[in-house]
Amino acid sequence: MDFNKKIVAFLAIALLATGSWSCKKITDEVPEDKLDITNAYRNVGDADAAVIGVYGQFLGLEKLYILQNELRGDLVDVTGNADAYLKQLSNHTTSKDNPYIDPRPYYAVILNINDALKNFNLMLADHRMSVDDYNKHYSDLGALRSFIYLQLGAQYGSVPYITEPVEKVEDVKNLSLYPRISFDELLTRLIDFTEKLPYKEVYSYPAGNALNVAIDGQNTQKIFICKPFILGDLYLWKGNYLKAAENYAKVMNVENTNSNINVQFDAYKVVGYLSSAYNDLVVRYTRAQDEGALITDGGWRNMFIQPTNNITWNSEFFWGIPYNPSYKPGNPMVDVCSSIYGKYLIKPSQAAIDNWVAQRQYSGIPYDARGRLSYENSAAGPVITKLTDNNTILSSFNKGGKWGIYRAGLLHLRFSEAANRDGQSKLGWAFLNIGIQDTYYTGTFLNGAKSPVSTAEINTMQTPYPTSSPYYFDARSNSDYKSPWYRNTGIRNRANVRPIDVSFQTDMVGLEGKIIDEDALELAFEGSRWPDLVRVARRQNNPAFLAERVYQKLLKAGDPNASATRAKLMDPANWYLPFDWK
Repeated sequence: MDFNKKIVAFLAIALLATGSWSCKKITDEVPEDKLDITNAYRNVGDADAAVIGVYGQFLGLEKLYILQNELRGDLVDVTGNADAYLKQLSNHTTSKDNPYIDPRPYYAVILNINDALKNFNLMLADHRMSVDDYNKHYSDLGALRSFIYLQLGAQYGSVPYITEPVEKVEDVKNLSLYPRISFDELLTRLIDFTEKLPYKEVYSYPAGNALNVAIDGQNTQKIFICKPFILGDLYLWKGNYLKAAENYAKVMNVENTNSNINVQFDAYKVVGYLSSAYNDLVVRYTRAQDEGALITDGGWRNMFIQPTNNITWNSEFFWGIPYNPSYKPGNPMVDVCSSIYGKYLIKPSQAAIDNWVAQRQYSGIPYDARGRLSYENSAAGPVITKLTDNNTILSSFNKGGKWGIYRAGLLHLRFSEAANRDGQSKLGWAFLNIGIQDTYYTGTFLNGAKSPVSTAEINTMQTPYPTSSPYYFDARSNSDYKSPWYRNTGIRNRANVRPIDVSFQTDMVGLEGKIIDEDALELAFEGSRWPDLVRVARRQNNPAFLAERVYQKLLKAGDPNASATRAKLMDPANWYLPFDWK
């Protein structure tokens, strides 16, 4: 059995093991008047099963998560096969009976997390779990709950913040009666809770923990949420940009001392291609300036094609969960995206395609090839491939793949956003464009190449901040010395597209817009678009930042509601879905 199959089997077995209590929690068909969990938490093995059971359930949220975050934005449009409800989601005319706005699937996971956290507390008090195991299990699921609540806030605005278990079946049916809190208050509470988690390291379960399982030389480490990243996101939304940068930098630097130099220099650092599988994530061609020579089975697309046990995938992703066709339901995005093996309900918007066409590569090729590596044209129309890419070709019997949630490209763009807002626009520009070394180096050049002749020149290859600062990055290198960030090349450089003008190094608001534009090029379809638009429109107090982009999508699609939707979205109250508990 290969790595992915074993991981999914691990998930499936644990989910079945916990199904006697967790899966009944949210259903209306439970015959008992109370939910019996007395035998579910006897030892740390049961706690492990509870964690995996929750993640198995969380995996079922991908379809709703992607559709809400992408179809409501400007990069994804409906096809002619889409039903009226998907069309409503796309043009912001949703009715209360729309199944794609139902918040209950999110709360189904939240309630199971609440139950697990309560029982972890009881296990600790009764010495059925060590302090160390408690810290890791509690913090993992607590951070996952914060992630889900942030999604709820971005989509619904005002929501019930429920942190206690619901033990009576009748109470499950009445969750809609719980008081709701504002998005701002939700952010405050999430930050307070997540900061107090007892274990906030990048990897939830280090080597030696039973949940970090070695399989075929690899492990399950990255199926669990990255806690500093969710903290960084919470602070970014709240406007505490230094704290956001501190948490993002913790992830960016986590492998700086790894004994494997390829991991040390490449993991999460957005690097150039050096003929190694660890850094084969660059848009590249077998022949320069030949559009037909674009590498589509490697290079930048590798991060989506490769399985989760591949070193290339692991250089980019630090949170992702695999699917496998051996276990239902498989990758739900195949059914949504594929024109051959699915229903083909969504597609790249013309606005998204135009974004890529507007870019220019260093070689002169007049478009950004990340577009061609994210979707393909078919007889039915443009098809999103990024969400269904896999090393095994899709078929009627193979609908595998993975849900990739956190990766380096996203991390660097979020860090750039935070640094820019904290007055470090040059650093934000560097990560967006050409990397640390090429941005900061002021030494001698010989035939166009860096040729430092003094220690002072070499020292310009690092950012001018104290080593304790989240803004310190060491990219120094010469024939005798290589520092952790010397291979960093920047988001646009890795994509082989030209950098934006250096004037944006001193233009905070202008650079912020360019960062969000780059999000559309680098992260399209991955599930971050709507939150990105809402976050920046809120920060700038500029509804047009969001409304105009959605309008352009609908206008280019010929949607008759385009103008009405723009007018509607100029009121921030209309950014949020109706919270209706059916």
